[in-house]
Amino acid sequence: MPGRWSWTDAAIFIAVILSMRVAIFWLVTKAFVMMIPDGDVCPLCDSETLAVERVGWWRVLGERFRRSWCIGCGWEGMLRRSDVWLSAERHRRLVNQTEASMAKSRSHSGQFPLNSKKSS
Repeated sequence: MPGRWSWTDAAIFIAVILSMRVAIFWLVTKAFVMMIPDGDVCPLCDSETLAVERVGWWRVLGERFRRSWCIGCGWEGMLRRSDVWLSAERHRRLVNQTEASMAKSRSHSGQFPLNSKKSS
């Protein structure tokens, strides 16, 4: 009979409304996370930041986020650990390793490098 509701209609209605609310909550959360700056530089003055120990409810956020404090301007806030930050850290390590290996093999006073000298 038209105009009458059944329990199936009510279940479908509840499922649609609930899924819409979950989708909106997910999108708003995703937008909020994307607003948090990523990397290890201060969003105000672009100088390097130091990680602050996570105590209390900060630990709930997981390893993707870190509390930071700026050396230059004193800003304190939340930063995202992203692939940009990780690749910059890897790049620093690679540069340090390369410089260390070049320092060992650098020639002095026109002589052969230290690691290629033969002992007599």
